[in-house]
This record gives sequence, structure tokens and C-alpha cells, in this order.
Amino acid sequence: MRAICKTVALSAVMMAGLMAAGAVSAQTVVGGGATLPEAFYKDLLPSGVGFTDYTYTGTGSGAGKKAFLNNNPQATTGSEFRDESQSTRPIWPTTQSVHFAGSDSALTQAELDAYNPAHLSGWGPVIQVPGVGTPVLIPYKRSGISNLDLSDAKMCAIFSNKSGGMTWGQVRGTADTTTVKVVYRTDTSGTTELLSRYLVAACPSSGFKVSNSFAVVVGNALPGSTSTTAVAPPAHWVGVSGSSGVTGAMTTDSRLGYLSPDPVYTGSSNAVVAKVNGNLPSATAIQTALATQSLPVGGPSAASNPLAWVPAYVKPTPATGTGSNYPIFGTTNLLVNQCYANAGAQAKVVDFLTRLYDADATDHNFVNVPAAWKTAIVNTFLTPASSSLAIGRTDVCNGIGRP
Repeated sequence: MRAICKTVALSAVMMAGLMAAGAVSAQTVVGGGATLPEAFYKDLLPSGVGFTDYTYTGTGSGAGKKAFLNNNPQATTGSEFRDESQSTRPIWPTTQSVHFAGSDSALTQAELDAYNPAHLSGWGPVIQVPGVGTPVLIPYKRSGISNLDLSDAKMCAIFSNKSGGMTWGQVRGTADTTTVKVVYRTDTSGTTELLSRYLVAACPSSGFKVSNSFAVVVGNALPGSTSTTAVAPPAHWVGVSGSSGVTGAMTTDSRLGYLSPDPVYTGSSNAVVAKVNGNLPSATAIQTALATQSLPVGGPSAASNPLAWVPAYVKPTPATGTGSNYPIFGTTNLLVNQCYANAGAQAKVVDFLTRLYDADATDHNFVNVPAAWKTAIVNTFLTPASSSLAIGRTDVCNGIGRP
């Protein structure tokens, strides 16, 4: 049996709370956003089983944050949900509140500054926590190649479209003149943001920017750009929406993209996923790298800051062949509220988080958060008896809560 199916059942206290909530507990808990962890989250959400009814719609991290912060699933535009074939991606349910969101794109100070004066007094504080750690893989397809290894320099050259278009021969040191066609995300994507953090660190003078918009990431790194004028992605690159869009686009030869682990691209086979600096991703190494980042436990002001709960990215020093320094990784995060007006919805959100931190993320080729981070998250946000920041604290949530 898969480890994620072995989740501990709800406690008697939570069960009693749900039963007491009566009819309101029938409310479906609505979530969505990041496509990177979508399959994993859906495995954890026992949709249709008694009182535990959830939905999760993968729309991209930026759309997820926007819908959650405004409690408005219609705050997104249909153009963000089209893939290479222009087929429409699923849209959020529009009849209920947005109770949580997944986002690999970290909450920003500007987003928090917009939320607090508009909704803090009525809905309560936002909580942001890392769900799982993840590598960002570099899938590729080129006839005759099954062992692609890219240095930082080659990654910088490919994603900056050096010389107006890198060829597979330039990448491999061969006579192959076929152009490398980059597959990129057109939606506001947290996977794009994780890639961007690596590119900025690996190519400090190339003009890359940290963003969840690929056009912003590469705009000032492409030929023809200036310090004030960005350039759009080249026409021979392929824009798609969502993780599934990337996977689908990679069936065509001569393409290279970026993607979170999925059933096809697990990160274990160099025949379909490139090594970077000689390494494929290692779950243990990524967890170790995340564990080096300080926890926000220096007092209430630190722990109550949602921005402090996402581990910072620090690029590892290249070390070929060790398996310990794969450089493209980060966390996919969850946005929830401390307070919910509906007791049943609140209990379901807590149940989901409990399931998440009891699960084995390696079943989906992700990385469990380091033990110290897990303990801090559970003690801070899931233990009302001991933490003023916990979900559902009555002295904080008296009369307020996300609808």
C-alpha cells in the first residue's frame, strides 16, 4: 500500500467538532493553484468520502494566490489556462469560498500588504507553510541522445537563447545543427519561479529575473534586450500552460523544458531528464539543503510572518558526480487562513494539513520537509492548546474568519 494512503485518522476531538458542525460541515473545501503538487494533493484529499469533501483545481501558482487572497475564484483570466493546442484548462468552482491554495511561488510582501488592510480584520491572518520540497527537472527529447549533462554555463546559454538559438551541437559538442526548442510555461507558474531563482544565481550577469512569469524571467536575458526593454520569448520556443502542458509538449523531438516530477519524468532517468552539473536530483540532498535554512522561531513576530516560513534558496556549489548538488529545487507552499467562519471547513483544512505532514512525499518523487520544519509547523499552526498562531484559536478567531 502506498505510504500516503496510510495516513492517521482524524482524532476523536476533530470528529466531534465535525459532527457538531452539523449541516455546515457538508461544505466542500475548495483549493487550487500550483499544478506541481496537484496529483499528490489529490491523493491526500479523500474526495467524496463522508464528511471529507474537497476539490483542488490546478490553475498555476499565480492564479492560485490571486484567487485565495481575494477569495475570488473568478479573479483569473481564461487566457492563462490554455496549452499548446489552445484547449481550455479547468476553471475553479465559483459557488463557494477559496479555502486554501497551493503555490510554488512564494507570497510576496506586496501581496501581504494588500491583503492585510482589506481582509485581516474580517478573515484573520494568512498562514503560509512549505508543503513539500521538490526538484525542478529539465526534461529533454532529442533523437540519438540519452545522456544529456548540462553545466551552469550551458543552462544559462540555452535559457538566454544565446546567439539567437542554441543548437544541440553547441550543447553537446557535436556537429548537430538542430535548434534547441525550449518549452516554457505561459501561466504564472511557481515552477517557473523556482527555475528563475536558480538562473539568477547561476548566471548573475545575464539579466535573468526572479518571477513566476517566464517572459519576465528571460526578458532581459535574451538577445536584443536592454536594461529598460525586455524581449519576448523567441518564436521557435514553445509556450504551454500547466505541468501537463509541458509533459504533453515533450513528445516532440528537439525540445527541452522544465518540470516538476511526475509519473513520466521522475528525475531518476538521464535518458529523459538532463543532469545538471553532473547530477540528477537526490531527495536526501535536497532535504539536507532545505534543513540548513533557519526556522522563523525567534519570537512571535518572526513566527507570525508568513513570508518567513518559506526556506530561502541557496545554490549549492557544483560537485560533479556526487549526486548531492543538484541545483534546481525549492518548496511548493500552502496558503491557508488561521480563522474560518465555517467550522466544518476549518476542520477539513486542518485534516488536510495533518494528512500532508504524515504522508511520504517520496511516493510522488517529492521531498518531505525537514524534521525540524515539520515539528515547528505542527506545533505552531496545528496545536491550538500551545500556540497563539494555531488554526482556529478562539481568542484570535472570535467572530471572524474566511467565509
